[in-house]
Amino acid sequence: MAEQLCGGLMVDCIQSLSEVLADRDQGSDSWQDVLVAAVGYANTMVPDSSTHNEKIQLLWNGFVKVALKSSFTSSLVLNLLKCLVERLYVTGKNDLLPIPTLYQMIMSHSKFLTVILDQTDEFDTAKASLIDLLTTLAHKDGSCCHTAHVAVLLGAYGANLSQTDQKILLLINLYERNGAVLSEYRPYLWGPMAIEHHSIRKNLGASLFKQASMDKVLENLNTDKLYQSVLKFPLRRKLKPLEVGDVQFLKSTEECYDPAFLLPLFSHLLAPASLVNCRMFAETNCLGFTLAALSSHDAGTRAAAYHILTRFNQHLEGAKFVEKEQFIYLLECVRNSIDTPNAKLACIITVFMAKVAQLLLKPDDHMYQVINSFLLLKPAMDVMHVPEFYKLFNSSALEYKQERSWILSLLGDGLRETADYRIFEKRYVFKLLLCFHDSAISDNHTKMQVLNIVQAACNLKTVATDLSKNHGIVAWISGAIVSSSTTPARHQQFTQILHDLWFTLLGTRERVEKETEKTSRGCLPVLFTNEMLLTMLTLLENFGEVQDTAVFDTFLETLGSVLQHLDLTKEQYQGNGYTVSIVQISTRHILLLLKMWATFASDMQLLENIKTMVEPTVSRNDQQTRPYKSVLKTTTKTNAVGDAPNLNDLSQCSTVAECTKRLLAVVLHCKLSSSNKNTAQSVNNCNLSVVQWALEQLKIFLNDTLVNCEGSPLENTSKHQETLQELLAVQNKLLRWLLSALQESSANTGVANMLTVSILLNKEAGKQIVTLLLDIYSQIYHVKGKVHAGNIEWTNDIQNAVHLVNDIVLHLLSSTSSAGNDSLFQGVLQQSSHVKALHMVQGLTSADGKDNVELVSLFIRDVCLNTQQPTHFLQCVNDARMGSLDSVTNLPVKSPKKIKRKSGTAIIAASEFSAKKSKKKASVVNI
Repeated sequence: MAEQLCGGLMVDCIQSLSEVLADRDQGSDSWQDVLVAAVGYANTMVPDSSTHNEKIQLLWNGFVKVALKSSFTSSLVLNLLKCLVERLYVTGKNDLLPIPTLYQMIMSHSKFLTVILDQTDEFDTAKASLIDLLTTLAHKDGSCCHTAHVAVLLGAYGANLSQTDQKILLLINLYERNGAVLSEYRPYLWGPMAIEHHSIRKNLGASLFKQASMDKVLENLNTDKLYQSVLKFPLRRKLKPLEVGDVQFLKSTEECYDPAFLLPLFSHLLAPASLVNCRMFAETNCLGFTLAALSSHDAGTRAAAYHILTRFNQHLEGAKFVEKEQFIYLLECVRNSIDTPNAKLACIITVFMAKVAQLLLKPDDHMYQVINSFLLLKPAMDVMHVPEFYKLFNSSALEYKQERSWILSLLGDGLRETADYRIFEKRYVFKLLLCFHDSAISDNHTKMQVLNIVQAACNLKTVATDLSKNHGIVAWISGAIVSSSTTPARHQQFTQILHDLWFTLLGTRERVEKETEKTSRGCLPVLFTNEMLLTMLTLLENFGEVQDTAVFDTFLETLGSVLQHLDLTKEQYQGNGYTVSIVQISTRHILLLLKMWATFASDMQLLENIKTMVEPTVSRNDQQTRPYKSVLKTTTKTNAVGDAPNLNDLSQCSTVAECTKRLLAVVLHCKLSSSNKNTAQSVNNCNLSVVQWALEQLKIFLNDTLVNCEGSPLENTSKHQETLQELLAVQNKLLRWLLSALQESSANTGVANMLTVSILLNKEAGKQIVTLLLDIYSQIYHVKGKVHAGNIEWTNDIQNAVHLVNDIVLHLLSSTSSAGNDSLFQGVLQQSSHVKALHMVQGLTSADGKDNVELVSLFIRDVCLNTQQPTHFLQCVNDARMGSLDSVTNLPVKSPKKIKRKSGTAIIAASEFSAKKSKKKASVVNI
């Protein structure tokens, strides 16, 4: 039954997709959503649909032709074809279009060469999807693999570690296993040079064509890129990979060369019968790349590297160039230093050897004589210690800076694994480096090199843990921040070090948004987390000016994660019955962050407001206001309008938007500053500024999201659903934070500068905050209407949002009524009917707030509309008293109308809240 149902659905799916692809609108994105859903279905369908084979066979041929004709450059269509091929072409059943025919249709397509030979990013995703489709077809039927195709694949290959290049290499290996003759193309050329070379072969013919020489192959290599591949050698890359590997897992980058391709190529170039240019092999960093392969985790890769070194050594004996004897001696030292066959060497040793191989070709370099003296000292090297560390680091030569810089560069490039760190510890490297950084004889260049080494160590979890426990690295970073010069480069380096250290010790690279879910894993020690937060705040106070939005975003990401982890730690301790003291982020820290954000967002008004608020606070010069000087100091050095970031750049705009979200999350952890009577007005104005900014950004995010959702059913836009859910979660956190701040201030009756009192006293700021709250309130109902229109169950999030706004507005109303100052609500509470209604609402909320949320919402609606009488509220209260409260709360839901606005304040349309006046029960919107 399941197979029959799946087969029928498959027939309808293929038929519908054919119509969509044939009649799709190029300017619409709806067809892409259909394809995404189809790919998801194809991945879950039952492979065997034999009962509908005839119908599928009739539709499949036409579908393939339409898909390839209309959407060959679409990665979605190619992925769909790949999924359908995997499901439909079952072993032993060839009733459908033959795979070799389908393969030939793809290869002979007019856009095939355009896509597969693309060297730009225009068809990057389509190229990867096309390779996946070809690989799937080749796995299904090996007869598709013809030797003539190899030339095209080599032309599309880049020899890098990118996902696409790894897939092409796997496809070439699949060709070889299926009988394709690759020896015709050796030695291999790749990329544009391969296209040019094989096009000449096609024109001249096999008789006149000559194979590529070694020099031509080496010219195809980028020397600088190969050197970076030496420093970032993929330690976990296998010589014969069976799958595509992630570059982070391989411990490399996508721009590096792939040893699975280069090492066999080097072995072929160094064949005994080949004519080899040994100096060019070393000069292009091929020898250094081979030496770096001795640190690989894969035994096959190391064996291939030893094999290549052996062949190179044999060719050296007959070579004729000046540095011949030195290279022979270097390889002899490498051989004498290895005790066991196919031994794995530490990265610090192989990087040292690769650097030495380059120095042997530069006799004019000062380090040439120094390193040659070291090599000639002994016939073997001690591979368990850092070569010449003490001599070069503590050099007394006139060129001591150059020698120290060389060894520090070696340490920074060679620290890639825990084994390297153990070698460092034998020479007390980190103890010496950390002390030297703080000494008077350390210059700026040397300090930057030391920080580079520390940053490399912070990316290794075992090393970072040991540095935190035994070296006090966080406290050292804090001291280094205070004593360092405030330059943008130094700020970027400290920010990256703290980011890498924190997320490495946290055990995951998940971002802050994914950390909100509670897990069973243990939290980091609270003392360490507190120390980390103090260091982040120290960095914030000492480096007030940041010129790069990416650095600011990284700082906010780290800070938000630390604050989030502190909350989780506190909850865990309290759950076990313990009390814990954690560091709090205060208003002045938020003001510093707001100043930076305003600079990047070109919000000159906010910059001016911060300066206006902070100046009276600092002028008192007492102990409580002194910390605000850092805010004023950095604010006075604002960027000119011409120096502001270019917000027309989409990437820049997206970064600023991401920074806004992260900063909003940081604000939720802020503990608003308290003050004495002398500083009440100025400090509380700062608190109001923080609250107002947070509400403004929340309103903007909600409004933008709702605008993007207009005109499309919410249930069909999964992306909009996720965005709205995230915003509702952030909104509820912000409202809960604001309510907690108001209630906490009200509880401290002895403090004259409560947040509530400051809102009442500062009429302008108070009105703006109330206006923003009412705007957000109307947006909540707008979201509610879209949710019910899309039949989506988000009732908990929306219900919580309504409760929170009700509590905040009622709190302000109660405080306004007690203070006798009704300027916030335009004199509404001066009317006796509204005062009476407020007392009734207070009685309702204290008795059973959840059941009476509709009545409270009706009262707030009357306040928003500034009505003379709370008619709707009183009518519903009377109906509830005459009947049952359940008859009010369980009435059917109505979709809201459009949001109306009046005098700058968002007003909820009366149709959303009003009750129908009739002889029967009143109808009230159930939120």
